[in-house]
Amino acid sequence: MAAPLVSVVVRSMARPTLCAALGHVGAQTHPAIEVVVVAACGPAHPPLPPTAGRHPVRLVASDVPLSRPAAANAGIDAARGEWITFLDDDDVIDPSHIAGLADAGQRGGRRVICSLARQRTADGSVHPWGQPFALTELYVRNFLHLSTVLFSRAMLDAGCRFDDAFDIMQDWDFFLQMAQHTPFHSTGLRTFEWHADAGTSGAGGAQNNNEQKFARYRDRIYAKWSAQRTALFARIEPLLAAAGAAIEAREWALAEARCEEVLAIARNEPYALDMLAMLLDRRGRTEEAIATQSLATSVRPYEPQFVFNLAPLVLARGERDRARRLAQHALTLDPAFAPALQFIARLGPA
Repeated sequence: MAAPLVSVVVRSMARPTLCAALGHVGAQTHPAIEVVVVAACGPAHPPLPPTAGRHPVRLVASDVPLSRPAAANAGIDAARGEWITFLDDDDVIDPSHIAGLADAGQRGGRRVICSLARQRTADGSVHPWGQPFALTELYVRNFLHLSTVLFSRAMLDAGCRFDDAFDIMQDWDFFLQMAQHTPFHSTGLRTFEWHADAGTSGAGGAQNNNEQKFARYRDRIYAKWSAQRTALFARIEPLLAAAGAAIEAREWALAEARCEEVLAIARNEPYALDMLAMLLDRRGRTEEAIATQSLATSVRPYEPQFVFNLAPLVLARGERDRARRLAQHALTLDPAFAPALQFIARLGPA
């Protein structure tokens, strides 16, 4: 089976880092790639080499400077690939990055593939960034980077485009558009490095962080997608309530069925995962319970209850130190979180 052609769109401001970005694409192990460089800086963009490694390079010229969404749309309009992804000209991808995404896209009719990132800041520190996909969380915050997402041309055929109203967060809006048409598949790979404070969007980190601008555009996202979010929660909240009621009534099978219904509607919905982990533990399926609770925690890492609920599960497996660390982490999220305080007291001295 021939490898699918992947278009890598680079929105370029002709920065010195562009050469390195092209080098990262040239080093990719996936055999079928084209590089579509959009001259976002306008007519002053310098010419480009014809190839990046073995992969052809095309420049999409512009007579005027382009906004981020306009440059993104110019890139997807010019792309010829069956699959499309992006790379900012100041970020890094490992040689296996596109191959890992494209391989995952060849299974089961998937149309959007996503992975994780490493976040590097100017002080040289590197931290894991991103999480498994969950639609309910995507309505709250963006946890995907555009360069960690590979999407099928079918998404363009469905009408997905970058909204000119979003000078920043146009990627978040684009993800929400695609999510109306298809589930996202999470690979768990971490082959992209995001230089979070190197750009000028105001939505990154350190000096690239404008809190007022961030809040303004976040609220625009909330307003645009309010109806879809409300409709989704109207479907799942009664099922979550029914699962909770079934647990109170000790109707374990019914509670599990309701949790599974929620997860069929909204993949990785964290409250359903949290309840399901407890139900799996009751049935003695400890390893599955730990995996399920770990997923809930990954999807909603700022929820102290989810972090704490993992502690007794790993303690039952004999991981006393890890259980203590989880309870302590829950307290960093909420210093007054009583269950964690009581749990640590019962554990005794470290």
